[in-house]
This record gives sequence, C-alpha cells and structure tokens, in this order.
Amino acid sequence: MKEVATITLLLVYSCTLCYGFSQATPPIHPSSHRRKQAIYQTDQSQDIEQPRFRLEASSSFGIDPSSELPKLLEAICCVCDEYGVRFDQNSMSNIFPSSQPSTSVPGALGRVIIIDVYGAADINIDESEFITELKIGMSQQIDDCLYSEQLAQPVLLAFQSAAAKSATLDGIIEKEVLDYGLRDGVDRDLQANRDDLSFIPFKHVKLDGAMIQTIESPGQCHFDTSSIVVLDNLLDDSLRKRLLNVVNGCPEDDTSTDHCKDGPNPNRWVRGGLVDVVGNNSDGEENDGPCLGLTDDAIVDICLHDHPAINEFEARLAQLFSDFIVTKLPEAVLGDCVSPITANAPCHGDNFEFHIDADPMQVPPSPWADVFGRYPNRSLGKPRFVSVLLYLNDEWNAEEWGAPTKFLDPPTQECYEVFPQPGRCVIMDQDIRHTVVAPKKEAGKRPRYSLVWKLILHPKRAGQDMTDLSCGRQKCWPEPELLGSAAQQIF
Repeated sequence: MKEVATITLLLVYSCTLCYGFSQATPPIHPSSHRRKQAIYQTDQSQDIEQPRFRLEASSSFGIDPSSELPKLLEAICCVCDEYGVRFDQNSMSNIFPSSQPSTSVPGALGRVIIIDVYGAADINIDESEFITELKIGMSQQIDDCLYSEQLAQPVLLAFQSAAAKSATLDGIIEKEVLDYGLRDGVDRDLQANRDDLSFIPFKHVKLDGAMIQTIESPGQCHFDTSSIVVLDNLLDDSLRKRLLNVVNGCPEDDTSTDHCKDGPNPNRWVRGGLVDVVGNNSDGEENDGPCLGLTDDAIVDICLHDHPAINEFEARLAQLFSDFIVTKLPEAVLGDCVSPITANAPCHGDNFEFHIDADPMQVPPSPWADVFGRYPNRSLGKPRFVSVLLYLNDEWNAEEWGAPTKFLDPPTQECYEVFPQPGRCVIMDQDIRHTVVAPKKEAGKRPRYSLVWKLILHPKRAGQDMTDLSCGRQKCWPEPELLGSAAQQIF
C-alpha cells in the first residue's frame, strides 16, 4: 500500500482564520509516522524542489460524469498548469458514477478520484513535499467548487504510482482512515463485567424536531429529533473523585485537597482559557467571554498523558455504546484547536450563551469530510456526533446553587434543564443548542466542575440505525420525554 497516497486536503486557511478562534493551542493528538498532519498549510516562503513527472486521472467513483467530473478535472488541471506539471484529464478509463460503499468502513462516502503518477519511480509519494503542496492547491480548487454548489459532496483524492496501480477503493478509504485516526476506538477491555443496570438512564429527552433530508433516499425527508440522556449510576463515587483529581492536576488517589474551598487552582485554570468550539465559542459549556478554562498544558495532560481514571471511564463508554465503535473526536474533523476532552469550572458571575458543539452537516473541508461527507446527525449508517458531560463536585445543592445545563428547542424556544449532581452523566447530541448557567451567589467561590468528552459513534455495519442509543437495553430505558417541537412536530 505504500505506493498509494490517499490525500484529503483541508482548505489552506486554518481553523484560526476560518472560525475566529481566539487562542492558538498546541496539538492535542500524538504525532506518529503514519498519522499525517490534519490541517495542511502551504508555506510559500520555502522553495520546494519540483520533480519531473506527469499525472493522469485514471478512475473515479461516486462522481456524476456529466455534471461533476468535468469540473473536478478542470480544477485539477488548473493547479497542474500553475505548477508546470503535465496532467492528462482525458485518459480516465474507469468511471463508476454510483458511490461505492466501503465494506470495511461503514458510512464512508465513496467519492474518489485516483490519479496515476508517471515518472515517480524514485519518489516516495507519501513523503513528497511537492506532491503535498500540489494536492493542497487542488484542494482549494475543489473547495471552491463545493462552496459554489458545483459539487454535491467532497471528494477524496488518491495518488498512486503508475507503475504499481495497486489502489482499490476499500484500500484507499482504509488508508485514509488509518492515516488520520478517523476511526480509532477507545479501549474496551477494562471493566468488561460492569453491572448492566448502571447503563439504564434516569431520563431520556427528545427535542428539536424537524423534517430533514433522507440521505439514503434522495428527494425524500423524514422527521428527526435530537436526544439528551441522563445517567446517575454510570460513574461511581470512587471514579468520580479520581477524575476530579485528574482535572485539577492532583494524584488520582489524593484525598487531602479541597477543590472547592478557594476556587479553581490558578496553575490549572485560566480566564479566557482554551477556546475550542467552532464559531468563536469555547468548549461544550463555555462561551466566548472571559470564563474559566483549562490551561494549554492541562488540556495536553488530560488528552495525551496516561490517566487510569480516564481510561476506565472510556471503557465504560465503550460498553455503554456496545453497538458502535466509540471514538474520541479526531483532530482531522475540526483541527487541533478542538480537544476531544476538556473540562469546565463555571463560577458565580460568569456569562454564557447557547451554542452547539459540532454538526456533521457543517464540518469544514477536512480529511473527515472527504471520507464521510456532510450529512444530518443521526443519519442511517453514518457516524453520530455526541458529547458526554460528567458533573464532578463532591457535593452540589442544586436548589441553592443552581448552575444547570440548559438545552434549547429552537422551533418553540422551550428549554430543558439538567441540574448538577455528583457523578451525574449527561449524553447529548452535539448539534443540540445548549449552555451552562453560572452558579448562584449562594455558591460563593465554589466552581461547578465538569469533564466533557466529544465522541463520534461509528456504525459497525452498513445501513445501521444510528438513532437508538440503548444498544439492546431499550426495554429497560424510560419512555422519552418529548419537548417542544419533538412533541408538536413543528417543522
């Protein structure tokens, strides 16, 4: 497979320029030889040696040959002309107009163009800086076609040595998924025998009902709702305390530190801290004001360093969502400015706004978009974006101190509130509009600690129902409470 370089190309401007993130942050994913950089940027100040070769477009999958393919080939040709590279756009011999479902990566879009590289026998296509820069230029041109609605969905570009011609559609998609860690599941081995009763929710709420497009049946629509699931037994008190210690930079077995007495540790928390939600909002519960967030070093610590408490909880999530492959948000979805795990410590006087965490329908040009496309969350057989929120305080008097997480039903403007409780777990679709409410004055300096995971649930099989989170426990789950438009079917 080394002859094949599958390339998805993120638009050259970075997340900071595109979405107005207010603070640059260090990468939160480990680098490795196999994992490509998720955000490509061209450094025009460097002169990259131009090798001598020519390109031919040999195959296309899932691309309309009359309305889309000529535009794509013209975009590729334009970039090749700019760089003085010969490109034969009339040599394509294999055209498969229908999207080809991947047998190994359920939910993959299957829109691919294969480009053969001639005269590259002595070039490592995967490592060539010139080819990388060339692909970035092609990405920009393809993105322009997307934004001008000349294309229906993103396209995955695959470059292979013409001498080898070993690329298969499944192999191309698998390599892209591997290179960018798009489907790296969390560890499932720990706590394998946990009591199933801990996976039964206290509450299940549906809201934000609307008619949305049915991706598997073009031209048709269906009624869709987002979900909030509240579990009070998933997190036992011992693990809750260990996670609170991890968040505050203490040993997991520490029993002497009072995390609430004097407010958050200033060496671990900072006003206007990590900003990591698209749209100049911060993480799953903060906004763009001067609210407390973890420092960059603290984010790197909880995301990259080994913490048994985090590993143990992620194993519980894998068991809870046993019908899916559970992954933390890859860097290649929104960039390295959005961490897959973060924490919050809102205090009295903080101000917050409604926001969403993410929406697969609105992801930017990226490796993720090129493999999986853009689609409504909860679509049949497509990865589902969910966030998991844990309340970590040793005690919380909700009646006196307040600080609920508030969820909005936009069509009716009705709200649903979930109040903190030690160890309570809230699972929400990432496209739900939500906000935290700051603690009341009676809470004093006491912060309301929480830890947030941003997850993607991948289907294990093609055409899998992604709306059911019960994973075989439906008979034990409470009947969903329908809020606002979910009950009234306002759309």
